[in-house]
Amino acid sequence: MKAAIATLLIGMMLPTAGGFAAKFQFKTCFTQSEHTAEQIIRSGLRLREGAIGCDGPPWDFHTRKAWEQVDQQYGPRFKQETDIRRKAFQREFAKDAENNEQMWDGRTVLYFRNYPLSAPYCAEIKDSLDALLKGGWSNFAKKSKLSKDEVEADYRVCG
Repeated sequence: MKAAIATLLIGMMLPTAGGFAAKFQFKTCFTQSEHTAEQIIRSGLRLREGAIGCDGPPWDFHTRKAWEQVDQQYGPRFKQETDIRRKAFQREFAKDAENNEQMWDGRTVLYFRNYPLSAPYCAEIKDSLDALLKGGWSNFAKKSKLSKDEVEADYRVCG
């Protein structure tokens, strides 16, 4: 009896849910270059927050100095990517672009700032910082594509 009632309720809700989804479709889209910029920004935030978190006790990977070198060397490149992303926010959230951008930034920073640290994670952060400093920007940009699915879950590709 309970199964029949549940099936009936689900059946009644489906048309409503479909109508709701059709009315409120996710319209925000980023171009491919904007997606790439978002991937790079998220990877950079992950490195920054990981470097800060893994620097001192209890992990002591001494990663803050490496992050400072990355920031000094590649800060202008990160700014270029941030500017590309900002234009996307201005286009897609014309009425409230700055607030939307700050909300998304806050969400991303909060996630990486509170990511559970461990020795393997901190070792990976240290290796990623070293790879960026030794391998250069293009290698970092290629590695940042690992967050592609995550970015596409937030913003569909235009076109």
